[in-house]
Amino acid sequence: MVLATAFLLHLAWALPAVADVSSNQALEPATVASATAASDNSPSQSEDRAAQPTTPSTGSESPKLTAVSLDSASQNSQSLSTIRVPSIEPATPKKLIPVESLPSRRNWLILSIVQHSAATFDAYSTRQAVTSGAQEADPFMRPFAQSPAIYIAIQGAPVLLDYAARRMQRSPNSFFRRTWWVPQSASTGLFLFSGVHNLHVANRP
Repeated sequence: MVLATAFLLHLAWALPAVADVSSNQALEPATVASATAASDNSPSQSEDRAAQPTTPSTGSESPKLTAVSLDSASQNSQSLSTIRVPSIEPATPKKLIPVESLPSRRNWLILSIVQHSAATFDAYSTRQAVTSGAQEADPFMRPFAQSPAIYIAIQGAPVLLDYAARRMQRSPNSFFRRTWWVPQSASTGLFLFSGVHNLHVANRP
């Protein structure tokens, strides 16, 4: 009995040790495998690290960036220096005509009234000559010679000449300002001459 009990205690004491030994033996191959894998991977990792390009540090990047910015600035300054800006010439001031040197508007109005009156006289004499059997020689006035519309149609030319004379009065050219009265005066003379001629034709037997 005592021997059996001692044998059982000895067996109970030996079982944990055997279990520890078996667990250690089971762990050793895994440890060896992991160490082998680590040793196998370490050259490849070192090769991968060696294959990867080394990126410069932040301190080494700033000179390159500064150099690029300086180069681009110098290129921009060179390109700007080649641009030729045309010189701005001062605008020639417009010649102002003093009001005192402008021809009188009153004279223009007087010549306008005289011219339109002469045109009306020409229309009246034309009607008298056509009634007595004469024929209008002006191709523009011929369609209106048989009707009172000739009094309105004959005023077209005087209106244009009045406008021309007024523009000549305000022209910057001194020659035009001095001769502004010529168109109205010449037209008045022609209307008077034509009117007198028409009356002679009308009174001719």
